[in-house]
Amino acid sequence: MTSNNMRSQDYINSEMIENEFLTISIVIPNFNSQNLLKKCLASIKTQNYPKEKIEILVVDDNSTDNSIEVAKRYGAKVLYNGNRNCEIGKSIGLRNANSDLVLFIDADNILPAPNWIRQIVRPFLKHPEIAGAEPIWFKYDKTDSLPNRYCALFGVNDPLSFYLNRRDRLMLTEEKWYLFGRAKNMGDYYLVTFDGDEIPTLGSIGFIAKRKLLLETTHDPYFFHMDSCCELVNKGYNKFAMMKMSIKHLHSTSVLEFLHKLKRNINLFLKYRSRRKYKWYKKSIDLILSIIIMITLIVPTWESIKGYRKISDIAWFFHPIFCLVVIIIYTIVIITHNIQKI
Repeated sequence: MTSNNMRSQDYINSEMIENEFLTISIVIPNFNSQNLLKKCLASIKTQNYPKEKIEILVVDDNSTDNSIEVAKRYGAKVLYNGNRNCEIGKSIGLRNANSDLVLFIDADNILPAPNWIRQIVRPFLKHPEIAGAEPIWFKYDKTDSLPNRYCALFGVNDPLSFYLNRRDRLMLTEEKWYLFGRAKNMGDYYLVTFDGDEIPTLGSIGFIAKRKLLLETTHDPYFFHMDSCCELVNKGYNKFAMMKMSIKHLHSTSVLEFLHKLKRNINLFLKYRSRRKYKWYKKSIDLILSIIIMITLIVPTWESIKGYRKISDIAWFFHPIFCLVVIIIYTIVIITHNIQKI
């Protein structure tokens, strides 16, 4: 896939079942992100979906900037968190939602096309058995920061999840869903049936699901999206639409911010590990092999070369560097965490 025809799927097949529109609650956790939040909300306002069918819930975590004013300016209902925890924020949003479907996005997400909501809702109208849906690519923009381009190219913001094969997004050079489940090509999306614990890291950026089903999962006080999706699958709600579309993720403006977020994420994982149900790997050997692949750099370098041949962007070659740095960061954080426990 070349950059010239990239993500044309954002605009294809905009036809909709006429006069049938499900209601949607959009949950957006936020903390001091007024500029990003403004872009996010602006992209929602451009959607060609009936405005009366959309409820916007901004769950603010005691922001000290003008986030609340921005949210109200765009017609969002502001809820308050105050726990400095995104998962609690999502839980608050879910419990206060009033719609058929709940869409989870972050303040640093942008819906890249006016028909984005119409398209992601369509599978729910055609297949009542579907529990949730999400886009399978991140939107690529060559003018973005290097970390953002890297995330879009590889479909991850953590190279460890890439080699543990737990990612829920395709690389930009990949066109067919093959990661997990039994997939049936439906044109604009893949209808995927997942089994047991064999599911990707579903439920995050751009994930939309039936509110009543999510409320049946363990969602209070923390909404761990991967855990809830595991529960849905194990309850028999195992059909999801993996959409042939993308969502823009303004993850990091610099390499330092990218690494800071990686460190934050592993700290949060260790802090709440006892509460978590999602299995990142089945056997210790899977983790060991992934670490070996990352620190030897041979496979990551080859992945970068293959990607660069298809899309000429220097961001591909930060993959081996990130692989090595991530292992170093995770090792330091884990050792520190264990020392503190002692």
